[in-house]
Amino acid sequence: MKITKVTVYDVDYGRDFHTFWNPVVVRIDTDQGIYGAGELGLAYGTGAKGGIHMIRTLAESFLLGADPMRIELIWETFFRRTFWGQGGGPIIYGAMSAIDEALWDIKGKALGVPVFELLGGKIHDEIRVYANGWYTGLNAPEEYAEAALKVVADGYDAMKFDPFGTTPDGQWIYPRRHIERDWAVLAVKRVEAVRDAVGPDVDILLDLHGNLGTTDAITYGRMLEASRPFFYEEPVDPMNVECMKKVSGNVKIPMAAGERLYTRYQFRPYLEKHALDILQPDMGLCGGITEARKIASYAEAYNLHVQPHNCGGPVSTAAGVQLDAAIPNFIIMEWFPYWTDDRYQIVTDALEPQQRNSRYKVPDKPGLGVELNDDYLARFDQIVVGGRP
Repeated sequence: MKITKVTVYDVDYGRDFHTFWNPVVVRIDTDQGIYGAGELGLAYGTGAKGGIHMIRTLAESFLLGADPMRIELIWETFFRRTFWGQGGGPIIYGAMSAIDEALWDIKGKALGVPVFELLGGKIHDEIRVYANGWYTGLNAPEEYAEAALKVVADGYDAMKFDPFGTTPDGQWIYPRRHIERDWAVLAVKRVEAVRDAVGPDVDILLDLHGNLGTTDAITYGRMLEASRPFFYEEPVDPMNVECMKKVSGNVKIPMAAGERLYTRYQFRPYLEKHALDILQPDMGLCGGITEARKIASYAEAYNLHVQPHNCGGPVSTAAGVQLDAAIPNFIIMEWFPYWTDDRYQIVTDALEPQQRNSRYKVPDKPGLGVELNDDYLARFDQIVVGGRP
């Protein structure tokens, strides 16, 4: 089997900050009529366009004519022969990840089995998921409480939000390292209001997007302990493992991070210094399924849990589910059931709407378990490498 064509779809939904979402999907075709799908993990923030062109460059330089079944060899080629793979960031690792997902999809389809079978077989028949994306535009604590009750009514027993990301006057602006006290106290009250509303049996997960300084992350983290969060995600940015370790040692909430860590090499110091309790590799950024499986295995040696980060489109979700099914230290997965755009149409049968009672039954379809919606994707700009006579 040989790779004959690589197509990159630029699913750009707009550039307003609150609606700036740009999923990027890759399709890899082969000479046997089997294709694989992958997704770049840069649908948010700034970087999707750079990732698109990195995928094209990798495809032109290394993929056409290659055997897609030799996944480890292709990963090693990207890592060693690009020069920047040995120490690169989200652009190169994101491109590698999207391609890697597509290769696993091809291999699963070619062998007629789900990807989890190739990873050692299914451990979990169903996975627990938490809802994200439900708190946009909220401000007062009672607004958070009301919205949280709706999430519970929708069948979720776990939900994540950033209580610090909105100013007291309702603007979504990340705080400075030393946050104003009235803003921080309001954030704590938002968490308390959600806990009071949903009761003790619903898990609340907090994501600070790496914005606070170490001192404030400790000060307000201690105030949040009484609300019993499931985890405290990126209270400080991940550039300094010692800062995360200091917060972890002074706040009695499980510490989580990983969406901005790439490959097992960047996760290594967090493991060795015991700075995290829950690792959050993003399948579309950390190095794909190939690398995420290694990160999860590495975490097992430290008795740590894995919660795949997932903030993109339905191909990303499908890839995460395959890993979840096959790793013993899986704990929960990020789920976005409230997108206001139509990204679920990227595939013909998205997994996200199928959750019930905060659980998702792992599918038995070959590959990643989803098929691309060609008619929908044809609406967007494309870059095509190969496929010509």
